[in-house]
Amino acid sequence: MASDTVATTLNDLPGTNVEEALVVDVNSTQWQDSFDVIVVGLGAAGVSAALEAKESGAKVAFIDRFEGGGTTARSGSVMYAGGGTELQERLGVRDDADSMFRYLRNEVQDAVKPATLKQFCEDSAENFSWVTSNGVTYSGDLFPRKTSYPVHGNSLYYSGNELAHEEEARPAPRGHLADGIKSFTAFGPAFIAPLIKSAKQKGVTAIRKTRVSRLLINDAGDVVGVEAQQMTAGAWTLFQHKMWSTLASYSQIYYAPAAKGFRLKLALLEKKFTKTVRYRAKGGVVLSTGGFILNKEMTEKYLPKFKRAMKLGTTGDTGSGMALGVSVGGIAERLGTATAWRFINPPVDWPKAALVNLQGKRYINEALYGATIGTKMMEENNGEAVLILDKTLYDDSVANLNLKNSRFVTWAQAKGAVRMARTADTLKELAAKCKIDPEQLVNTVDAYNAAARGENPDSLGKKQEDMRELTTGPFYAINMSVGKGDITSVISLGGLRICEGTGAVLNTSDEPIQGLFAAGRTAMGVASNAYVSGLSIADGVFSGRRAGKYAVKRANGDDVSADRRLPMTVDVKQDTNEIEGCES
Repeated sequence: MASDTVATTLNDLPGTNVEEALVVDVNSTQWQDSFDVIVVGLGAAGVSAALEAKESGAKVAFIDRFEGGGTTARSGSVMYAGGGTELQERLGVRDDADSMFRYLRNEVQDAVKPATLKQFCEDSAENFSWVTSNGVTYSGDLFPRKTSYPVHGNSLYYSGNELAHEEEARPAPRGHLADGIKSFTAFGPAFIAPLIKSAKQKGVTAIRKTRVSRLLINDAGDVVGVEAQQMTAGAWTLFQHKMWSTLASYSQIYYAPAAKGFRLKLALLEKKFTKTVRYRAKGGVVLSTGGFILNKEMTEKYLPKFKRAMKLGTTGDTGSGMALGVSVGGIAERLGTATAWRFINPPVDWPKAALVNLQGKRYINEALYGATIGTKMMEENNGEAVLILDKTLYDDSVANLNLKNSRFVTWAQAKGAVRMARTADTLKELAAKCKIDPEQLVNTVDAYNAAARGENPDSLGKKQEDMRELTTGPFYAINMSVGKGDITSVISLGGLRICEGTGAVLNTSDEPIQGLFAAGRTAMGVASNAYVSGLSIADGVFSGRRAGKYAVKRANGDDVSADRRLPMTVDVKQDTNEIEGCES
């Protein structure tokens, strides 16, 4: 499917378990409770929306099908931030919003308007301070080298392709890693847990084990509340619900077939022990339920090229938030856009080798970020990637593969890949063992070596200092293809079309749907084109705070449509453009 594929009806979004919106009379409907703002889903975007709304004086509730945290609680807890954050300044890193913008526009491209990206960058340092004011801590050092994930004790690193775009923008490390990740792993609730704790302490009402199944609207089509299915059984059944949801989330990472079994147990519990409840939202409903990567029907329909990759998400990543938006006239777009992660660093020497497909051709600058490599591998190369090294580079890389340079989980995965390496005295013999076109592989390595010697520029833009000649036999091949050597994970990036000035969900006429907002991976945002580590969490904070702010304004009776135009000009390629926030 094309990356610009859109959905405008619930039939376009199978498997979400969302019902058509229901028209109700606000005054005669029996409400379970009434709030100024209701946030659906409690990942990075949801908790940011809830906190922002609560800090603005609103009565706020979050509704989550599980315990809260979402995929953020299973992430690396990295927030992409820059422009001179407190952590950057403490560690002596120079950065500014303009450099951040000039780098990110290469990644974001047209997913959001330049003015929105500029606002994201200018707000970044303050958003980071806001996160720390709500309990997230960063006490580690700077990890100065390129890596997929820094070793324990570091809180700042180059989490994207900054070092590959030095000509366009001064590079700076912007991956901010929250305290709390254990030394042997690379994921956990370090970022989200303090924010949820802060939200509860500030008085946000927590409604858990409750799945929003439809939106409630008035005669004018304004969203006035939600209808949900709420667990009502005793303590033992509620404990089972928590246990199965937790096991499903963890096993999805390590053994996906087991996760399917746990999700089935969850579905059976929810079918048997739920009641229908309704909650009123005076100002607005904020949809922040994540993406759709664990919706089998949608991934097969929209992301067929990524189906062999490991689906990275939690049980709630079914696209339900997008479906809720579509049910009242919204548009879900870029449903064919995803990011797959194929990291080849650590060890630090692997990116100096040549990565080829089974035709023996290179297709990517190996020094780029793992998501750039993995997405290209899945979308255009049938999931194929074989790393070619000579003896000198292979020996150096194995010597550098240790726990001083990598976390245990990445060390273990790389060691597994090394054990499966194939070797031969010549490149043609190696190609035969790996079923690679031998003549093409020899030609590819010859061209690679010439660029490594500085005889001509690399055809894929790789810097000479990032390359090593591959001349000394025996030669080695490490299979990096999907399902081989290491985990290749994938998440979806499409979302609801929104007003970029307010976060309001837009209808097919590009007009805001009154009372409905969206944030995070449920909505189009700065992470909807490509991915660098921490960008999704950062966009969740940015878009969540925006949605919470304007939902409160609407609850207070303010005319939020007056804020549709983004009040700024942006110098892009010497052109000054005033960007409208609510037009496609």
